[in-house]
Amino acid sequence: MLRTLGHACLALYRQGETPLLITDPWLVGSVYWRSWWLQNYPTAEEVDWLARSPRVYITHEHPDHFHMPSIRRLGSDPAYLFPALAEQGYLAYMVQHGYRAEAIPPSRWLTIGESVSILSIPLWNDDSMLLIDTPSALILNLNDAKPQPPVLRAIRHMAERIGKRRILLCSYSPASCINSFLDETGIVSLKPARHYVDYVCGLCDTLAADFYLPFASQAVFERRDSYWANGYRTNYDDLRRYWQSEARLLPPYTTLDLADFTHHSIAPERYRPMERSRVAALTGRRVADEEAAAISAEDVSGLERKLNVFRWLLWLFFPRGFAFQLGERRLGYDSLRGRLGENNSSNRGDFIVVIPKLTMKEAVRNNHVSELGISMFVRIRLLRRLDPRKVYALFALFQVDDYGHLASPTALLRWLARGIRYTFALRLPVPRP
Repeated sequence: MLRTLGHACLALYRQGETPLLITDPWLVGSVYWRSWWLQNYPTAEEVDWLARSPRVYITHEHPDHFHMPSIRRLGSDPAYLFPALAEQGYLAYMVQHGYRAEAIPPSRWLTIGESVSILSIPLWNDDSMLLIDTPSALILNLNDAKPQPPVLRAIRHMAERIGKRRILLCSYSPASCINSFLDETGIVSLKPARHYVDYVCGLCDTLAADFYLPFASQAVFERRDSYWANGYRTNYDDLRRYWQSEARLLPPYTTLDLADFTHHSIAPERYRPMERSRVAALTGRRVADEEAAAISAEDVSGLERKLNVFRWLLWLFFPRGFAFQLGERRLGYDSLRGRLGENNSSNRGDFIVVIPKLTMKEAVRNNHVSELGISMFVRIRLLRRLDPRKVYALFALFQVDDYGHLASPTALLRWLARGIRYTFALRLPVPRP
């Protein structure tokens, strides 16, 4: 049986038994500074059942997949499995907090039960995919990974050799600042909902999937400064409206029998969202903390150091500079001089990134500045005619530094080599019978 819960959590199990494996357990609470909440929370009994799984696979470090409050709820009994990415600080972090954690060898089948094996494929963008071979089906968990065409071709080639029904799970809604741009006319939306549906349909056709399960997009936005983004989510109605693939589209929160491929799903009217009063209290408290925070000289210096890693590239992209609006303070970045300082001009630079103060402080101090682009409350005001994709690239650059790929020449070469190895030179074996 295959069951989807929470956001990007799947459970693989035999009827009446505890799970053999679960993935990416965001099951309680919220993520991204109280902005993201689950559409449908599992019950306490369901979480107890998931906690009895001997294995938990984490595809990547984003908190809607690597969610420590949920991991604390699951406890230290499961073995936590991670992809063998170029940088593996998550292993030391988990061990430090009392959990068993290991990186599994890439592109090798690992037996986890009778006639059941898993294969992890690490990707250059600090994400991974998990393939699961079962007696009658091959499960392709792509989550947010966005694999390149050579990777998809390798998976398709291997799947054809295996010759089983294929089930694809992947995200179908934007999880970035792609709709967070503003100009004098209002929101600048780069891609409509249909674009995301077409992308998923293309994946289904490329991989010759028999079934598609909506996945890794079951979040709603509840802060008063991120609530607007609910109108730009791609939802299941959009999937049904624009679906063009031959793969069978199944609803979210589905249990699929991998023997006869019958299924049942939770109807939307039976979803279990977080209690409204609790959401209001927690988001209100967070916003109050944001407003009470103060930006220190240490915070400014930390952000300046982060920007200066890409100083000359940013000067090439944005020769007029840009600014950060942090509450009442506006800090302008001059890439030519490598300086971040007070800038009270309302029309200087190419754009302004509007970020709550406490969120910026935490992102800089935790060295995860790229996650600001996923929050849905960080807004980007375009001051001139500018391709928003250039600004989007700023957060992609932050991620390269966040994950330690620029810490040394060795780290950079390791990241590049692995990216090439598991993209252009990828060869996938079939599982042993």
